[in-house]
Amino acid sequence: MKFMLTFSWLPGSDTRDQAIERFRNSGAPPEGVVLLGRWTRADLDGGHVLLEAEDIKTLVEFAYMWSDLMKLDIAPVLEDDDLRSVFARVAK
Repeated sequence: MKFMLTFSWLPGSDTRDQAIERFRNSGAPPEGVVLLGRWTRADLDGGHVLLEAEDIKTLVEFAYMWSDLMKLDIAPVLEDDDLRSVFARVAK
């Protein structure tokens, strides 16, 4: 299943610098979570990460790795082809 993670920095003067250092050293997700894409806002205030995971526990592990420095919102997402197949079955 695919998930869109949206992040923004928590308040604090050194939060951004801590996150940059962590990203440089260990920004990869844990085993079981596939990073499909990451986009950071041009103003560096946050961004979006597209992830894939079959086991929700591995996604929670990834969120835990960053939740002390960032506000995280995670939502399951569908690609257009998958959404079309849902609409083909249920939309009247």
